[in-house]
Amino acid sequence: MKKLIQSLTLPLLGLLLGLSIMSCSDITIVETTTGDANLYSYLQKYPEKYSDFASIIDKSGYNSFLDAYGAYTMFAPNNTAVKAYLTQIGKTADQLTKEEAQGIVKIHVIRDTLTTNSFKDGKLPLVTMYGQYLLSGVTNGTNGSSYTLNRQANIVESNIKTGNGMLHILDGVLKPATKTIAQLTEANPDYSIFTQALKETGYYDSLNTVNENLDKRFMTLVAESNTVLAQAGFTNYAQLKARYSKSGNPKLKSDSLNIFVAYHILDGAKYLGDIITATSHITKVSTEPTVVSSKLEGQTVLLNDDIFNGVREMGVELSRTLSDNTATNGVLHSTLGHYGVKLRLPIRIDWDVCDFPEIKKLSSYYGKRTYGFPVGTVLNDIKWANASFPPTYVYAGSENAAKRDYLQVPMGVPSRNLWLEMRTPIIPKGKYKVWMCYRRQRTSNSFTITCTGAIDGETLTRPFLFIDQVPNLSSGELESLGWKIYMSPGTDINAAGRLLGTIDIKTTDRHLFRLTAINGTHSPNNIDMIQFIPIDQNQLSPRHLPDGTLIAN
Repeated sequence: MKKLIQSLTLPLLGLLLGLSIMSCSDITIVETTTGDANLYSYLQKYPEKYSDFASIIDKSGYNSFLDAYGAYTMFAPNNTAVKAYLTQIGKTADQLTKEEAQGIVKIHVIRDTLTTNSFKDGKLPLVTMYGQYLLSGVTNGTNGSSYTLNRQANIVESNIKTGNGMLHILDGVLKPATKTIAQLTEANPDYSIFTQALKETGYYDSLNTVNENLDKRFMTLVAESNTVLAQAGFTNYAQLKARYSKSGNPKLKSDSLNIFVAYHILDGAKYLGDIITATSHITKVSTEPTVVSSKLEGQTVLLNDDIFNGVREMGVELSRTLSDNTATNGVLHSTLGHYGVKLRLPIRIDWDVCDFPEIKKLSSYYGKRTYGFPVGTVLNDIKWANASFPPTYVYAGSENAAKRDYLQVPMGVPSRNLWLEMRTPIIPKGKYKVWMCYRRQRTSNSFTITCTGAIDGETLTRPFLFIDQVPNLSSGELESLGWKIYMSPGTDINAAGRLLGTIDIKTTDRHLFRLTAINGTHSPNNIDMIQFIPIDQNQLSPRHLPDGTLIAN
């Protein structure tokens, strides 16, 4: 039985709308349920549609296992598609060698069952039997929108359930990639300067290798075209080498040109859809762990577009039309701008935990009045244990809080939130003292609750209580005990800073801060900011004024 589903589930539709340049038309998904017929038998059952692909399966010798017990996904081109393909290559099905037939079948089969619910704008979650990922997307036609694969074929019938897997019907034959990342780059004359840089640094060879181990095979290259390099002042390779190669030997891992090229290579096969699902990606720079950041702004994919210490650093855009090129060992992208390595020294980070997009978009509340996030709210960079107790954005008004706001979090054991997780701003590699800066508030029904902090799973050594006041001691005495007043004037004992411990940040990146309640129940837990201060810098000064400015006192 066939039925027409006129809409995708909301999460998938949201992702596709965010990542694809397309209209708002629906995607047609046809679901068909069979009896006990397995994949190969199903094709044979409808020779008027699929006999040509069945013949290629016969030629490959894979008919037995595709009709045996198992769990597979097959993307089967219909007869029209196969005939067009055979005409294109000038052969009949009988003239295909066994190896050619096997290659055709393997690029169309995945060893697991995948429905269209698992498709997204990017690679499918598993490789084909050929050992390459398939790139999925959406295209618009006169009859609405449909899924595409490898930009080579549309899915015209989907989610056909067979006895040993899932069948999707294509209007084209998929063709595997035949070039490595290095070969793809070299084949494009507009990458000639970057190709020479790959060769001079030795990365051409690694990008020209197809590792038999799938776990180590795939890489991603973000190439800069001659046009982009010319805009940055490099019209030939000699100019690029003169600017970056400080040692004169680009093959040295410590050479700046080597680092520049390595910074454009990422681990794994990362299509645009994969790049924007994470905020940062480890590069091949070997002198120390180095990341490139990523974000989606509207429909634009940006690299190294960061807000660092309150200041936006403009990044570069990845070209949608020139990116997502599948190679035998990964993916090739093209950037629309020149970018170099961001190397940062340890610096004081005063992390305002209320500085996140979802509250800042609520212009009638942010900086004006309190807003309680409704049950069921999802925030990109803040997670909490109990969905029934979301945080509250508190406008502090006349209270002495940085930028006159703070985040109030219902913590408690066993009720309310056992933990809260927040993604930090970018923190440069280095050793830091971590301070929890909170607005102490004690009410008549306050209870004692003890919390600990952790960075990337490493628990900090000092527990603390949100309801504790700053002791009446001198600044030096307070610091020796792990206390300070972070607001100005330095006499406000409710503006409490507690030292959580010292952390060694290994990689310049955004990190995960986790607050955990280890005993006690609810109390007003008001997080104003979290400070990361290099261990060799002044921990007490400057202090904050309510308007957000700093003052040395």
